[in-house]
Amino acid sequence: MARFKSGQSGNPSGKPKGTRHQSTKLRDAIASDLSAIVAALVEKAKDGDTAAAALLFSRTLPPLRPQSEAPEVQLPGTTMNERAEAVTTAALAGQISPTGAAELMSLLTQQARIAEVSELAERLERIETAMKLQGVPKK
Repeated sequence: MARFKSGQSGNPSGKPKGTRHQSTKLRDAIASDLSAIVAALVEKAKDGDTAAAALLFSRTLPPLRPQSEAPEVQLPGTTMNERAEAVTTAALAGQISPTGAAELMSLLTQQARIAEVSELAERLERIETAMKLQGVPKK
């Protein structure tokens, strides 16, 4: 048997006005001692407490993002396929890292998408111009 009827709230009156969340109560309780707490945490970190240091770092410093050097590779060819083949060949030959190859392939993919959208826009414009010349009304 269900505790509550379907479609009915288990607490029809809702939360009583003025009721504060537990985290709000805790923040208010430590607010006056906050600077002393942080100072003690800093001192512990300076004394070698790695947990205190980790807590300070996690709350104050943004996480580091991986960075890579720009791959030094020439991409012969004029088509996207030729350039992608050059990236694959360079990665397999050890001339660039697999991560560098993946980044280059991602750039080539984005470039191909941009070219595709541009080509579609041009085709659509030509079709609309041809329809206008033939006297076909737009819908």
